[in-house]
Amino acid sequence: MSCTIGSLFTGCGGLDMGVEAALGEARKAWVCDVESGPRKLLAFRSPTLPNLGDVAKVDWGQVEPVDVLVGGSPCQDLSLAGGRAGMRPGTRSGLWESMLQAIDVLRPHLIIWENVYGALSAPAFSLLESRSGRLGVHGHGPVLRAAGRVLGDLAGLGYDTWWTIVRASDVGAPHRRARLFLTASDAHREPWHQRWQPKPSKTTRWGPLAESCGCDREELRLLPTPTSSQMDGRKSPGFSGSGSFYDLVQAGREGFAPYLPAIRRWEKTTRPAPDPLDGGRLSTRFVEWMMGLPEGWTTSPHVSLTRREQLRILGNGVVPQQATYALRLLAEIARHTKEKQ
Repeated sequence: MSCTIGSLFTGCGGLDMGVEAALGEARKAWVCDVESGPRKLLAFRSPTLPNLGDVAKVDWGQVEPVDVLVGGSPCQDLSLAGGRAGMRPGTRSGLWESMLQAIDVLRPHLIIWENVYGALSAPAFSLLESRSGRLGVHGHGPVLRAAGRVLGDLAGLGYDTWWTIVRASDVGAPHRRARLFLTASDAHREPWHQRWQPKPSKTTRWGPLAESCGCDREELRLLPTPTSSQMDGRKSPGFSGSGSFYDLVQAGREGFAPYLPAIRRWEKTTRPAPDPLDGGRLSTRFVEWMMGLPEGWTTSPHVSLTRREQLRILGNGVVPQQATYALRLLAEIARHTKEKQ
């Protein structure tokens, strides 16, 4: 069944691509992004598609309703690599409140929210009474976590929710990039997984691909995860497990040699990898390839993005194949949940 999609915090559109691949026939009604890089990209790739601009200033009563609302609210204050200010008023991650307002007014059938793994542990503010039960990865710390607040807010609007963690490496990408994916469906309407019937996820794709390149998962060294800041700078290896792009670039092409098995694996799913270096710097075309995007999607000279804008939009993006797998996995979880009720 076809659907209409509204996209918040659209960025490079990787999350939207993954959702469309999972749900099938779809029409995107509008996008919403206020940053300069995404605005340029969206204007070039979808010139006739309305861009609502600043999500905090949208009058949702004047916006076309959609069946599916997709969004990855800003993660800077939730990420393990950030300041960990949490999901609070006045923070970028606090823009979840704007997405919640859109949900309250538009009442979409299906909501898809994506964010960093740190959403399971970063603190959050809510007017609801704090209790000992919480969603998180530790048994100590703040009572309310960001992901827990999102679940509570959605439940308060009458939505059932399902969530999972999927890594980009689970679908063959050469970097880890663990992300939280959450779906929510109106409890009083037809279950979303029945209406759109995403294909079964079966298994992650790294298994046969790893075998075909003569390696297994444990032997693969993964590249650092692209981030929106300090792409060429020194980044703590604790956030990627693979050093930093700064170290790799300083070592030249030989620095990328230990990662060739992971690179070859992703090539089998996508296309031949571009040269990782461009004039002694990390190639933005290589980062675009790492993120599973079509060739030239952000790096084409016709898009007119600066190098800084390219790196920022790619570092904030979602691997489409990762999102597709997550949606199909969540559909299975939703089916099993309904069967047990």
